[in-house]
Formats: sequence, C-alpha cells, structure tokens
Amino acid sequence: MILYRSRGIQALHCALQAITAATVFWVWLFIYEQIPSRQLVGTPLFFFYYGILVGAGLVLDYLRTSMYTTDFLNLKFPVNFGITVRQTVTVILLLFFSLVAFKHQEMSREFLFAFIPILFVVILVTNFVFPPLLARFVFSGNYVQKTILLGSRRGVERITEWLSGKVLYGVKLVGAVTDGSPSERIGDIPHLGSIAKLEDHIRRVQANQVIAVDVPHSPVVVNHLANVCQRLGVRLVLANDYELMLGRRITMTEEDGIHFISFHREPLENPFNRLLKRAVDVGMSLLVVALVLPVLGGVVWLFQRFQSPGPLFFKQLRTGRQGEDFLLYKFRTMHTDNPDEALQAQAGDARIYTAGQWLRRMSLDEMPQFINVLRGEMSVVGPRPHLRQHDEIFRQKMISYGVRTFIKPGITGLAQVRDLRGEVQSDQDVIQRVRSDLDYLENWSLLLDVEIICRTVLKVFVPSKHAW
Repeated sequence: MILYRSRGIQALHCALQAITAATVFWVWLFIYEQIPSRQLVGTPLFFFYYGILVGAGLVLDYLRTSMYTTDFLNLKFPVNFGITVRQTVTVILLLFFSLVAFKHQEMSREFLFAFIPILFVVILVTNFVFPPLLARFVFSGNYVQKTILLGSRRGVERITEWLSGKVLYGVKLVGAVTDGSPSERIGDIPHLGSIAKLEDHIRRVQANQVIAVDVPHSPVVVNHLANVCQRLGVRLVLANDYELMLGRRITMTEEDGIHFISFHREPLENPFNRLLKRAVDVGMSLLVVALVLPVLGGVVWLFQRFQSPGPLFFKQLRTGRQGEDFLLYKFRTMHTDNPDEALQAQAGDARIYTAGQWLRRMSLDEMPQFINVLRGEMSVVGPRPHLRQHDEIFRQKMISYGVRTFIKPGITGLAQVRDLRGEVQSDQDVIQRVRSDLDYLENWSLLLDVEIICRTVLKVFVPSKHAW
C-alpha cells in the first residue's frame, strides 16, 4: 500500500539529490577557479567525470543500504543527520578511490577538501527539503487515495492513529464503516454507516480505496468485499490484524509462495551473520586470553593471597543457547566459605572480599568468560547467562523469558549498557532486562555489537551504580 509509494519517493529523491550534488560540484568548481592563485589543472571533461562521481556516490549509497521504510517522510533530525554523514562518507570514499586507483594528479586535494563541508550541507538540506516536496507533487490530484476504513471500532481507531502520520503519502481518510451508530465519529473521521451498505458509502464519498481491519476470517466475507470493490474499481487492502487479535508482535515471511507468521525476527538465523559475529568473538577473545588474562589474573591472584586465599577462578553451571548447561568462568570475588552460591550478590555483601568489590564494580571479574567465548559456549555480546534455578524463577515473571536462549549468552549485552544489571529486586527488573534481550535478538547487527562493546568499555571506567 504505502510501501510502494515510499520506495518510489526514495528513488526519486536519490535521483534528484544526485543531480543536485553533481551540479553543486560544478558550480563550486567555477567559483573556485575565480579565486586568484587557485587555477586548476585538467580538462572540462576531467572535472565533469568527478562531478558524475559525486552523484554516483549517492546512488551507490542508496543501492547499498536499500533501507525502504514507510517512515521515510517522517524521519527525525538525528536519524536524518546520521544518514547524511553516511552518504557524505560514501561519496568521499568513492572520490578518493578514483584518485588513488587512476593516479589523477590533476585533481587538487585542497579543492576536494574544501568541497566536503559544502557537500555535507547540500545533502543535509536536500534530505529535509526534497522528500516532502516530491510527495506533495506526485501524490496530488487523481493520485490522492480517498480511503474508507472498514471494521470494528477498535481496529479502525488503531489504523487511524497509524495513518495520521502518512498524510504526505496522499492517503486521505474520508470515512469509517463499522457496525456502530451512524451519528458517531471516530476522531475526525465521519461514520458513514454499516458494512452492509458499503457500496452506497463508496459512491457517496467517491472513495477509491478501502482498508479492512479485523474483518471476520471467512472466505465468504472477504470475497464479498473484494467483489464490491472490484466492481466499482476501488482498491481493497486487508490489514493484518493478528497483532491486535493476539496482543503481541508478529513477523511475516514468505518462502516459495507460502506465508508464515512468527513472533520474532531472528537476524542471527542467517549463517553469514553468525559467521561475522563469531569472527568478532574469536578475534577479541584471542587477544584478551593471550594478552590481558595472564596479567590481570596475576594481579587478582595477589589480591586473593592477602585477602581471601583459595582458587583463582569461580566456576558455575549456567544455561546457554537452547537451554544447554555449560561451565562459566569468573575471577573469584567471594570468600570460599560461601554457604549459598545461588544467592544474588547485594550491596555491602559480606561474602565479597575487599578487592572483589572493586573487581565486580568494574566488571573485571567477568574477563575469564572470554575463555567461554573462545570455546564457543558464549559470545562477547548477548543475554547474560543465569543459573538454572534462577531461570525457572524469572520464567514465571515474563512468559517470553525463554526466547533469550535462541542465541548464545554474552559477557555483556544491551540490558547491561542500559544499566539494567545487579540484583533482581522486583518483577519489573526481570521484564526490563528481558525486553532489552529481545530487542537485541530481533535487531542484531554488527554495528550494534560494536556499539555495545564500546559502551561496555566506557562503563569499566564509569561503573554503573547498580554494580556490586
């Protein structure tokens, strides 16, 4: 429905933006040459080629990202700014690749560096100005979709709220058709009457699109709606109402013509994504195990000799991917006469020796888990592994708790960098952490892992107030 319109606007925006950026390059060339002692070497064709490269860089970025979204016309400034930075970097890389690959000594580096801030400003301004102007131009006249919403009042209200942000795509709500009273209004939309008189309503408001929400899942009802709309030359769109009906998010996929519904996106089911993540895990864990652990282990051993003699490592069975047990390693931070290892550490816990408090606060006691990462039992980033008895308790607090085991547990995770760590004191603590773990599972990317790792390193120097 709106997705095709969004894709078209993005393609048009890319083309117009590329032409604008190339034109600005040539204008800047003309201005630069007017400056005394700034004469450039090279033929007009040479600089025409580099202007084309500027536009080509923007097209390349568009093709590389292919990030189609129905929110394209409603992007907030931080998102648009980030896109602008990415586009600018892509253009710069393409220009300098050409310089190096073809050894173009004629192109002044000073000229290019002076052009970069101009390019950034042009891209930023066009990212804000072009999309809404293009939308108003192409989605006008006969391309305005006069839309009737059909279904239950609850379903119509839900889709109305969503469509209120899609006005620029040429969707105009002209009425609602439900089984409620004809005198009622749903927000600013007039109630046209009952579903039985749909054909009359369509003719009266001259609608050219009907969006049906939570209609009965009956071939007879759906075919009737389709026949009415097709006879009148009106577009019929059936809104997927499973999320409303089930009260939870769903994901739709198609494989060989068969449509499937699942409850979670799983980027790490892609073996290439898993390979990338494993490469980062192995690379980091090799460095830590070879260079950091021997030194840090020696320091911890000395602290233990004076404050709490005993084994260097603390080993404990935790649950990993698909609920399988594995032996987790940590630097021991508690005295050896610990009567209950399953009892969560608390602020001022007497079981923790003095240096152990410092290790826990800076999360340095977790460093031996890079051994688990190297063995493939854990990942650097993922949901934190818990004791099996804690899993059973937490599972009662949030029904989707077990979904965390779809992926390997991690040394750090999205919940930890969001400061959701330490002792679990309430049901809300569990719910917030599980939601963060599910966010990570569904939205994994290599960049997200890098961000979490960087934020974790920062927290070593600026520890969380919940770390003990």
